[in-house]
Amino acid sequence: MCRHLAYLGPPRALATFIDAPHGLCQQGRAPREMVVAKDNPDGWGIAWWKPDERTPHRYRTTTTMWDDHDFPDCDHRAVAVLGAVRKASPGTTLRAANNAPFVADTRVGPVAFSLNGYAFHGGSEARLRGELANGTVLDGDTDSEVLFALLRERINAGIEPATALAAVHHIANPSADAYVNLLLVTRDQIAATTWQHTLYLRHTGGATTIASEALDTDPGWSRIPDAHLVAASHHEITATPLEGLR
Repeated sequence: MCRHLAYLGPPRALATFIDAPHGLCQQGRAPREMVVAKDNPDGWGIAWWKPDERTPHRYRTTTTMWDDHDFPDCDHRAVAVLGAVRKASPGTTLRAANNAPFVADTRVGPVAFSLNGYAFHGGSEARLRGELANGTVLDGDTDSEVLFALLRERINAGIEPATALAAVHHIANPSADAYVNLLLVTRDQIAATTWQHTLYLRHTGGATTIASEALDTDPGWSRIPDAHLVAASHHEITATPLEGLR
């Protein structure tokens, strides 16, 4: 079912998010609030924007995060981040191309995306793939990449990223027993949806962090309500019920 996080704000070392007391690595190995599965052993990935660069860097691997000693960039400082640990969805293969973050150029510049959950619920895979534009080419076989393709289509059609993310949620149409959180990051914005999975937010000192589980015991963490879209920029944070965004 995965765990993911996003950051937007002043430059911070990637280790801030990876090695925090309950950071991404610990959430991969011993999540506290994940449903269905007990860990995320199928690899991990991270995308980050350095302060003076418009194009993100990305690292993805199928190595279990807590056993991965090859990531060389923990000390790199970033102004925007999307990181994720993976629990592979049923029927998908174990390869780096299937790991978040998924990254692509769009009308608004590079965007990074991840899914926490399982979108091919209730036999919806054929329906979702049928929503793709003719000629869409995918690198892997995951529900995440299908949703990312649908998201890019809407952004490139002129829809603002947060609104496009809400639209993709409604296309996925998760049921009452599904778990689907979507997360999008650009250099200047975070957008996320909640649907039966936890998601927490902390805003302090001009920095916004959103994560499946709080990274530490700071009392500034608050849980984002279920069935909401949260959008964060450098200037404001909003939370809107998804039902009102149809």
